[in-house]
Amino acid sequence: MKELGLNASEKILLAICELDKKRKGGEKITKEDMVIKVWKMFPEDFCIKGYPQYPNADISKYVTKLFKENLLKGSFYNYIITPKGKEYAERISTGRRPSNKEIISSSRQVESEITRIKNSKVFQVFLKGEQDFIESDLFDFLGTSSRSLGDSNKTHFISKYNLIMREVIPFCEKSKERNSEAKEILTLWNILLKKFGEIITKKINLKI
Repeated sequence: MKELGLNASEKILLAICELDKKRKGGEKITKEDMVIKVWKMFPEDFCIKGYPQYPNADISKYVTKLFKENLLKGSFYNYIITPKGKEYAERISTGRRPSNKEIISSSRQVESEITRIKNSKVFQVFLKGEQDFIESDLFDFLGTSSRSLGDSNKTHFISKYNLIMREVIPFCEKSKERNSEAKEILTLWNILLKKFGEIITKKINLKI
């Protein structure tokens, strides 16, 4: 696959995709599984420098990028490839690399998130006129909890936040003129972001 010009994160994504195809039932894909698999697939790129017979486990930064791009979710103890991740892996494995401006998204995943938001407690009380929100309402909207900020890598929170910011909100922006619920979701998100955006910028150092 060298001729495809894959970067380290993309090679790791392909390795996790291969593990995902072979796992059974509730088996988890761990960091250890991934480290060995990607080393076997790309030994020259993922070995310890000077020791080609040993895999290099110090590659977390490349995996974090996959979480940020919503290609992976879960944690370093249980990698779960997203529908967007599967689509991306399929394309790069056959050389059909998307351009930098092309957004690969799963409409099914976005629709699922929108349904979850519409059924959330914070959205329901917002429709009734409530706007005196508390911090937990932000996490309710995102579909996570404050505990996700306790994770050393904060991968789950980052994955959910990026899914909302990069796919759900843009989708609602495009739909707001013909879909009143999409417009309400945008209004609620802007209220929550204005009130609690400091949590994101200070604790996660993400752009809002």
